[in-house]
Amino acid sequence: MMGNGGQRERGRSARGSLVGMVAAGTLGLAMLGSLATPAAASSPNLAQARKALLVLSDMPAGWTSTKNTDTGNSTLGDTQLAKCIGVPTSLVSENPPSVNSREFQGDQGTMLVADNVTVFPSAKNAATEYAVAQNPKTAACMTQLASGPLKTKLFGKTPKGTTFGTPLVSAVAPGAFGTGVGGFSMSVPISTHGVTVNVTATELFTVKGRLGHQVTFTAIGSPFSIPLQQHIMAVAAGRL
Repeated sequence: MMGNGGQRERGRSARGSLVGMVAAGTLGLAMLGSLATPAAASSPNLAQARKALLVLSDMPAGWTSTKNTDTGNSTLGDTQLAKCIGVPTSLVSENPPSVNSREFQGDQGTMLVADNVTVFPSAKNAATEYAVAQNPKTAACMTQLASGPLKTKLFGKTPKGTTFGTPLVSAVAPGAFGTGVGGFSMSVPISTHGVTVNVTATELFTVKGRLGHQVTFTAIGSPFSIPLQQHIMAVAAGRL
């Protein structure tokens, strides 16, 4: 029989596996990036977008950063999601030029932040995309899609012995993270080696003119504090 010390060690090992999996992008929350995905394109406004990106000094002391390898260009489920929400598929699958920040990691890598700044075709288009993210139907439709037949494809290939529980997407209350900030959050329990940890990925959006931030907060286990998210979004909005 394994003693308590062995159980704690196994728990740390399993938790480390989850941290590595999420940090490496294996947890492909494809839908959470569907409203503003990056494209390889040139635009005179991309220089402005790069200046607006969050940087390591915007994070709490002691955080580190690594290369952001997220391509974010999957259109899987776009048609179904658009139909459920009641908007044109083009709004969900739109792929305007954008730039990514580095990926920022907190203590033990259990808290991750990444920023994407998009250059929309027009201010009107940016406002329309923001409205899709704020649509009351969006969260419920994303939960339905993530829990249905596309669940396996949306989450991608997982390591042996790892299972995903039922995902739940909830809308962020307007203004909860700052004026003009909206979005949604996906929570899903992940089990590996007998240990279950809840992973939450929150997408927060803010737009101004043709530019828009999409900041992803991923927490493995303990959630982000609301004041920290409010602070980061205030910094992001201030650069638009």
